[in-house]
Amino acid sequence: MNKKIIFEDRNNDWEIWEKNNSIERSIKRIQNKLPEMEASKQLAKIVRRIYKKNFRILDFGCAAGHYYNSLKKIDKYIYYCGFDSTKAYISYAKKHFKKNTNIQFDTQSLFSMSKKYNNKFDIVFCSNVLHHLPSIDIPLKNLINASKKYCIIRTLVSDNTHLARFYYDDTTNRRGELNNFQLQNTYSYGLIRKKIKKIGNFKVTFENDIFNGKNINKEFTSKERKKYPGLTKFVDGIQIAGSKVFEFKWIIIKK
Repeated sequence: MNKKIIFEDRNNDWEIWEKNNSIERSIKRIQNKLPEMEASKQLAKIVRRIYKKNFRILDFGCAAGHYYNSLKKIDKYIYYCGFDSTKAYISYAKKHFKKNTNIQFDTQSLFSMSKKYNNKFDIVFCSNVLHHLPSIDIPLKNLINASKKYCIIRTLVSDNTHLARFYYDDTTNRRGELNNFQLQNTYSYGLIRKKIKKIGNFKVTFENDIFNGKNINKEFTSKERKKYPGLTKFVDGIQIAGSKVFEFKWIIIKK
């Protein structure tokens, strides 16, 4: 049998925000059209435990900078810097926060961060980004390199690694490959520790994700689901996106 097999999914076009960055709702949160994220509240609690006056904080994958609204409750003069690879977000953030002298933004990629930012920040955090990437080795290294003291990461972690894609619909590209997707990768505790160990001998701890499920479900409306099919919902104590359970953890790396 010599019939050629057509594979539906061999697509490497994983940067969904470049094709349709409206799926990211950070701007709505900045505009107070959506409430404060549960993850943002939890991040502020973690940062509050380790924060000292004049600490410099970097938000890598900042989108429009909505995490700042939670962090400023710790210190209204807190120094906040946001990096994102999507220029539209950084452009919006610069305009929105232009009167804030304690805030800066720059277009940077987790795969190619400028070395001038190495060891420039006391706390570096990256929330809800790594599970959307095809590889986390270089991103982990750049996050850790940018930090002088702490690196905080929120991503999907479980006992086993589970690499997955969520498709917004069944549209295909010219090669017949399913095309409209985002990655939803879960990494095991062991693999995370192994990857960090290759970068350096740091103290690594994992913390449970704490959230109010009712608040998450308030955003899971039919109108929002139509616009953003990848929304998570809260069911029986867990978060679900599509048919996949989302086991978010906070990874705390102390240098």
